[in-house]
Amino acid sequence: MLRSLRQRLIRQDIAVDLGTANTLIYVEGRGIVLDEPTVIAMDNHGEVVRYGQRAKEFLGKSPPNLQVIRPMKEGVIRDFSAITKFIHCCLRDAAQGRRPLSPRVIVCVPSQITVVEKRAVMDAVKSAGYSKVFLIDEVMAAAIGCGTDLVDSKPVMVVDIGGGTTEMAVISEMAYLCCRSRRIAGTDMDEAIESWLRREYGIWIGPNSAERLKWEHGAVARDLIDKKTVEIAGKDLDSRRPARCTIDLHGLVDTLVPYAEIIAEEINEAILNLEPGVRESIEREGVLLTGGSSLLRGLRQYLQEKTGLSMNQPPSPLTTVITGAGKAMEDFQQMRPVFVN
Repeated sequence: MLRSLRQRLIRQDIAVDLGTANTLIYVEGRGIVLDEPTVIAMDNHGEVVRYGQRAKEFLGKSPPNLQVIRPMKEGVIRDFSAITKFIHCCLRDAAQGRRPLSPRVIVCVPSQITVVEKRAVMDAVKSAGYSKVFLIDEVMAAAIGCGTDLVDSKPVMVVDIGGGTTEMAVISEMAYLCCRSRRIAGTDMDEAIESWLRREYGIWIGPNSAERLKWEHGAVARDLIDKKTVEIAGKDLDSRRPARCTIDLHGLVDTLVPYAEIIAEEINEAILNLEPGVRESIEREGVLLTGGSSLLRGLRQYLQEKTGLSMNQPPSPLTTVITGAGKAMEDFQQMRPVFVN
């Protein structure tokens, strides 16, 4: 027993929620130790200058001698070199300078990515110096993080709306009865806001400003906004000079509603394809709604209205995926069936 304890203290397995918008790390015995935007800034020689929140500050306004990269898009790697360096920085800081001995690294991935995309994630972690890599679907990790007993035969439906993908699944006895994934989520909403402002007001704002506008004033119903207009700062598309303009927040709502509609349609389609007994159970118990983008004002109520299902949110939707991955990691032997490799 003493030897087993010593091995756990030395090894300290690691779970990583490698998200499009944010990356979180859970270390065995310590819990969540890192939560940073998935952004990295490098100089012209490819050397890392900043990563995470400090790099995100440069998005949309980086100096000419700096590359500011979001290496993940729609839940998959779009820049292998950048994500490898980003993972290395995250794991280095999570370890606090004490490199654990041969740890297992559990990485959360979207459920519907290809074998090639899964291999790219594993190779990126291995290139950062970690050889024992296991993958777990984000939606499965979310179910565990919500406190679901996956061994139970009673089906549970989880909808995880993240930064790059919306994942939904009906799970029973550690297996999928239904699993769907759409590469549409929070960052798509941000990009839609940027496009709307360029089109309607001739003003450009960066991704950070678009995200901030979404959280401060965005909603999926007009009666949820507390004012009709708001003044924003950006850059005039014609003159390329700093500019301010007053925007109609009803237009912001209209920009976000189509994304809520798509998610509601996906949930309805998933429910219709279930066996009658499973469908009745989900209609009775409701849906576990999680993920950072599920916190958009009015989205929970909108989905309830459009699907007729109760949407039950956990206390911390932002961290259910990494918490679930951490729990699966700490109970590795019993949870082996949930790892996709």
